[in-house]
Amino acid sequence: MKRFVFTFRPRASGVLDFLGIRDFLGIRDFRVVRAIIAGGIASLALAACTTGGAGDVIVFTSERDSDNPDIYTVPGSGGEAQRLTNTSATEKDPVWSPSRDQIAFLSDRGDDFELYIMDSEGESEQVAVGGEGERKAFAWGPKGVRIAYISDHEGKDFIYVKDLELGQKFRLSTIDAPQALGSWSPDGEWIVFSVLSGERQGIHRKNPGGVDEVQLTENADSNPVYSPDGRLIAFITTRDAEASEIYVMKEDGQNERNLTRKPGADFDFDWSPDSKSLVFVSEREGGPEIFLISIDGEDPQRLTTNNSIESSPRFSPDGNRILFVSNSDGDSDIFSMRRDGSSQKRITATDEDDESPDW
Repeated sequence: MKRFVFTFRPRASGVLDFLGIRDFLGIRDFRVVRAIIAGGIASLALAACTTGGAGDVIVFTSERDSDNPDIYTVPGSGGEAQRLTNTSATEKDPVWSPSRDQIAFLSDRGDDFELYIMDSEGESEQVAVGGEGERKAFAWGPKGVRIAYISDHEGKDFIYVKDLELGQKFRLSTIDAPQALGSWSPDGEWIVFSVLSGERQGIHRKNPGGVDEVQLTENADSNPVYSPDGRLIAFITTRDAEASEIYVMKEDGQNERNLTRKPGADFDFDWSPDSKSLVFVSEREGGPEIFLISIDGEDPQRLTTNNSIESSPRFSPDGNRILFVSNSDGDSDIFSMRRDGSSQKRITATDEDDESPDW
């Protein structure tokens, strides 16, 4: 069946927020929301049937067809996986663009890992960032026009930003110390990142389109991620114990508080689309299991219970389900469940590892 792909580019998310439609429906995909506003049932059906249309397609890596990881997509309800890359290199860390019409990923087809972009069908591949140095992580800007990434330079990891339309790139911060990428603010005004050592160790935020740069914390803190509403930043720290814990603070660095507060490492978290809770991996009760906690830190809920290893919990775009990886049958496969841990469903089933899902 021939697919019709319609891509909308709203001028600002504030218009939809003003109407109250996006939050009411719990949908982050602007194409679906626009279809609803237009009132065309036919338009909504077409948008939902596209590969990335309604957030119902998962992109992931797998070694099922070769000795090296390639990139695949699979419906969020499970089913036949579609192979998007087919090389002798390693492809890893695929991530949907904000409009879900492109996928960015890392590949070592050259001498080092480079940043590639392709469309949702695996076509139109191009090198977004190549050349000297090794790319190690990246994050799409909210509009999909800019992308931030980590690249090593003379033995240190620095953060750069590239404008994909203009082809311009620049180093985000002049701090001369290794850095780790966090996330963009939802409005694209800031990037939060970690300085890993030296006098300016801690979490910082920098305006990628300007000059303002602010240090928010002064500890060995890492993995800062903005909440979807932009009001809070969650991050990982070991400031109170040897095991990692999850903290939250206001976007200006005020009112830091320990969210998880339990013995055992807490890590690998994801914000819910409504910014009211986080899903995370914890070793507080033994092996790595998945928990859900509200931003008030009260009564964390354990969602998985077994002797296997769970990882990579990710909310669906509508917030109703949680995606995760488990090695419960001896290799890594992808599963989903409701946000209360019920209705667990296998998404992939192979004898090889399926990993790094993005929904």
